[in-house]
Amino acid sequence: MPPNEPSEEASRAAWSGAPGIDEHWKSSAGQGVLARARVRDLIKVDQRSAIHVAREIEHPWYRCQALASIVEGSPSYPEAEKLLVESLGAAYGQSEPNRVASVSLWPLRLLVKVNLELASTHTTKLLGIISLEPHGLRRLGGLSSILLAVVSVQSLRDLVLPQLFETAKACSGWRTERIVDTVVQAIAPFDREQAIQLLAPRPITRFTKVSRALLSSTQSAL
Repeated sequence: MPPNEPSEEASRAAWSGAPGIDEHWKSSAGQGVLARARVRDLIKVDQRSAIHVAREIEHPWYRCQALASIVEGSPSYPEAEKLLVESLGAAYGQSEPNRVASVSLWPLRLLVKVNLELASTHTTKLLGIISLEPHGLRRLGGLSSILLAVVSVQSLRDLVLPQLFETAKACSGWRTERIVDTVVQAIAPFDREQAIQLLAPRPITRFTKVSRALLSSTQSAL
């Protein structure tokens, strides 16, 4: 799941002295990083200002994350669904299918808890978008993000897994195995058999050792 982001002050401090960092903070991406951190700082003290700052972020990746973080920080916010749809709208504003699917993890995992029917609609839309990604590994990465967002709901898992299985079969290399390891660990608590099916044809490497150990221990407990 998306990690807790540092505050704006911590973000600046962490990169202080890095070559070119001052210019980076002036870029759209750099401004997005700082504004996203500012939103997280504001959530508990001034939701209205947090929303305003989030909506002003130019970069769609960081605007998506910032809007979703408001709902994450205030789960009872009365317009949570509206903000999550707006967050997904920012994600859809990107041009690369992998980027759209990857950042959609932030709002989609929260929308599943707020409005399952709407989450299903957006899951289907995201699957259509990621299917247009020509690069197999990037398509697999995007599919893994969609799955991680909806993994707790069987009907939504069932929408994602066929495409993920098919894409994984055509991919190889350590990055692929690392993605598979993450997905297997996410699936296993909900559907051990699907996790086994995904892992079984993969080569035995250090990148999947955690998921293999997890499934082995689960088997021993049965």
